[in-house]
Amino acid sequence: MFDLRPHRLIVFHGAEGVRREVGGDVPEYPSAPVVLAALDEAKDVWVGSGDRRVFSVGAGASAPVHAIPKECFDLISDGDRLIGTVVDGALKMTTLFTTDESGQQWQPMTLPRPVRATHGYGYSEGRPHRQSPDGAFLDTSPFGITVVEKGRGRVYVLRAGAAQPEGALQVEPGHEQDIWRAQATPHGVLLLLVINYRQTVLLHFALDGTLLASIPEANDEDDEDDADELTWGGAGVCVLDADRALLFVQDKVLLVSLPGLQVMETLAGEWPRFVSVTPAGADRWWVGPEDSDALFLLTAEPGHPLRLDASNRPVSPGAPLMHVGYKTPAIHWTEYTSAPLTVSSPVTETWRAVVRNDGTACEAVRIRVSGVLVGARVVDVSVRYRGQPLPMVEELRVNVVGVTAGLEGGATAELEVTFKPRGEGSGPLTITVEPCSWQSQGKEWQWQTKEESRVLAVTGHPASAQLLLTVE
Repeated sequence: MFDLRPHRLIVFHGAEGVRREVGGDVPEYPSAPVVLAALDEAKDVWVGSGDRRVFSVGAGASAPVHAIPKECFDLISDGDRLIGTVVDGALKMTTLFTTDESGQQWQPMTLPRPVRATHGYGYSEGRPHRQSPDGAFLDTSPFGITVVEKGRGRVYVLRAGAAQPEGALQVEPGHEQDIWRAQATPHGVLLLLVINYRQTVLLHFALDGTLLASIPEANDEDDEDDADELTWGGAGVCVLDADRALLFVQDKVLLVSLPGLQVMETLAGEWPRFVSVTPAGADRWWVGPEDSDALFLLTAEPGHPLRLDASNRPVSPGAPLMHVGYKTPAIHWTEYTSAPLTVSSPVTETWRAVVRNDGTACEAVRIRVSGVLVGARVVDVSVRYRGQPLPMVEELRVNVVGVTAGLEGGATAELEVTFKPRGEGSGPLTITVEPCSWQSQGKEWQWQTKEESRVLAVTGHPASAQLLLTVE
């Protein structure tokens, strides 16, 4: 199972995967991660939509969903219990909790005081970054759960089944352009830093703050060029067992020893994005690049070479996960024709559709007809909206645009777009209906007065249709 985007869950089982989408105003860049946790061999799965709301999917990839009663930032499984984090409005962790599969009873844990740890890389050229909380993210390995607060520079380690974290580290806070990943080891914690999306550092700390090992080695000036080549573009880290871990970088996978982080083996691979790793049985793991349906089977049996095989399993759509509702306008087509449209001189042709606003009311509606034939005046375009002619103006030489009154939530409107031929040609055509609002752009000085200018801004989900237009 992989949680690849804020609005979907893909469950691979057997010969194929099932993709289930979340409807509504799902954030494109969520403040919270997309939760994925499973108990009892994935008979129950907990997923989230990226806005701290988490819901449970019962047995089977298409089972109904049920929201758990409280909001949390991240959630993960630990044997027969769930572990979660709660943050405040500033995204600073306030609670680390445990609960059973019902999600009803939350038991907070006592958090240890973090121990200061340093790694000697001159991470910010001698001037520490200011703390900027960005949430509390969870990860798991065979040796426990990690809680990472990158914006505060804190990493907690919770051993399997423990009542509270065994220890915590305080390191220099990460920048907003940095990526942190952490996994528990028998010796402490493995911390992957991807600095400014570029330089990669792998650190192995004991929980008393001692730096056990690092890649590249701290203050190793002689091998600086080799280290730069080795650690370009980190994509993930995975602890396999007590003696081995994997470091994914853009063009390879490194098998490293624990605790010393000596490179034992290198396997070629292409990892342009971060990866998720899930156990697939004894000495085998599924590797899933984020934002991709691709799936790779990694075999890392002790004493044998690493092996990575692509698994191009088909992914089919399943039942909708849930609908998280709309906080903004959302325009959808209820009916329209997407087949090619042919206009023969001198007869006009009309494209008809009905739109519905499934979200909140919008202040204005903007209708845009775009295509090379429109811009070249091969056809003239006229529009009727709700039975009334809508004045259209040219925009950017390829569009004609008209603005009309808003659409209430739940309301429908008829749209007619008529094409009158003036020449010949064929090309793509796009018709878009956008929910908008008028927004102030500040005040500009005019002759003897100061006037406020207003612009239209899209404030919700537009409906868009593409078709091939041929003018004969």
